[in-house]
Amino acid sequence: MNLNKTGRKNIYIDICRGKPAGCLYWELESLDSAHPFEESAFYEKDGRKFLKSGSYIHKLSRQKDRPKPWFITEYKDVEYLETEEGDNDVETEEGDNDVFTWKTPRGTLTARRYQNHFIEYPVKTVADIAVWTYIHRNISYKINEELSREVKEQRQIIDINWSPIQQLLQFDTGIENFYYFLIDAPGEMEELMEAMHTTNMQKLRMGLECFPNAPAVYWGENTSSSTISPSYYEKYTLKHIRDYAGTAHQSGRRLIVHMCGLLKNLLDSFVLTGMDGIHSVTPPPLGDAPYTLVREKFKPDFTIIGRFNAHLWVGRNKEEIVKNLRQAIYPQLLDTPFALWITSDAIPDITYENVMTLIDACISINCLK
Repeated sequence: MNLNKTGRKNIYIDICRGKPAGCLYWELESLDSAHPFEESAFYEKDGRKFLKSGSYIHKLSRQKDRPKPWFITEYKDVEYLETEEGDNDVETEEGDNDVFTWKTPRGTLTARRYQNHFIEYPVKTVADIAVWTYIHRNISYKINEELSREVKEQRQIIDINWSPIQQLLQFDTGIENFYYFLIDAPGEMEELMEAMHTTNMQKLRMGLECFPNAPAVYWGENTSSSTISPSYYEKYTLKHIRDYAGTAHQSGRRLIVHMCGLLKNLLDSFVLTGMDGIHSVTPPPLGDAPYTLVREKFKPDFTIIGRFNAHLWVGRNKEEIVKNLRQAIYPQLLDTPFALWITSDAIPDITYENVMTLIDACISINCLK
């Protein structure tokens, strides 16, 4: 079956709506989200063609070069600055770090990011929690005025990132301090998370109103039992995701939550949230949640966007790729709302030939072209 880019996108949106594709629908992540059959998904170097690995380019991108989201963050009584500098503790050239500064009447917080990972978190002490709470209580959002009416009407997915827990774990406190703070200052942490959740709900309602024809909300999380236990998830995160799902459902939309890694021990908790799908279910050998187990636990129209990691296809021949695909994907799965997300995992210089081998392998087991 030959489909153009629009046709493929429509099938993906139907999968997000809870409809099966009837065969294996897959996407290979790349910088411009183009299908790998298109030349725009590749670049040339030394006479050869290589895949534009979106995750690798995002890793190296600077804050100033990143596109603006559909919303604009506004601060009251807070001066927010984005600058660049080097860091003697990291082997980089001068100017390789993005620096984020929040100046408030309660104090100043600073964070540093190198290659898309924070090497300094803004919230470092218990005292910083109050400052971060003040900042989030003085945040509001408005629609990006650069969005045209056509974009607002045609947008199919509303993307929003991070519940309070995942925001704190990944970007604000780091994993170790997050759990220290929960023990040392539980009241302050709960107050902070409530302030963050309030602004998230404002953003969600604004997105639902701004994009009236989008059938689904994509909520970025990165949840994994490697960073949060089922008990902590149910105590803190479950109520947040339940609120997002309930609000989406009130307007007739579905909530697809991005997470990856180790999910098996959290699946029962996920069921309680009312979410409508998981983006990036990672089966063994890298993850621990087989598609069979996820399908058993959730409702029939639950959307599964599976993940096929780079180590399962980069540098491998067709037979090896087909074997790895068949180990994870079973025939009955293709009669349910399922799509496969094939990742390059920030690997640079993946050859054109390797990508063509991947495509050939996918086609051989019933793939949309």
